Amino acid sequence: MTPTPDAVPPTSPDQPPTDQAPMPTPEMAAATGPIEGNAPATGDMPTVPSDEKKGGGVKGEMQRVADDYVIPISTPALDEWAKTGDVEQFKAYAVQVAAGMYPNFAPQITTGIPTRILLDPYVQVAMQVLGPVMKQPNWSDPKWSAALNGGIDPKTNRPIPMTLDEWRKHLMTHPGHNWEQSPQAQERASQFSKIINDGFGGGKL
Repeated sequence: MTPTPDAVPPTSPDQPPTDQAPMPTPEMAAATGPIEGNAPATGDMPTVPSDEKKGGGVKGEMQRVADDYVIPISTPALDEWAKTGDVEQFKAYAVQVAAGMYPNFAPQITTGIPTRILLDPYVQVAMQVLGPVMKQPNWSDPKWSAALNGGIDPKTNRPIPMTLDEWRKHLMTHPGHNWEQSPQAQERASQFSKIINDGFGGGKL
């Protein structure tokens, strides 16, 4: 399908909040390509791309397509697809699966914008908030999928993606994200302790 230049988020016809995750144009997607450093970590996604899977040839191309559209695929299934030698057919399959997995982003996905690009703003915010304690997203886990369907459209009362501000608050309050172990949380606790200590004379008699 030919990408449409005026694809908009599947939220409402009104202008989204200023902190809503930006919806890239197809031109941005083509220029940006796969986002390095955000591949799911071992044990977090249902299936995980390995360096062997990401080799050259048709199989490597298909694995990169699966990574771009953030869909799980097992090694046997990838092997079967590789036997067909048809990367374009596999891409069409990946788009179909991704549109079903991420329905709120389906209009953008079906125009050819990789899911990874659409999800990247949420990953970047998580990295800012959680720091080194962050684990790569498993978007089927409720604590992560909340970014995709944890907001509410005030007009339709239907689930929509969170704004980035809502997502930031979710990361700081959901116990599964362990925000209290992050450098940001520890720095806040240290500042609060200092304020309390200073309020009592800094410990001096």
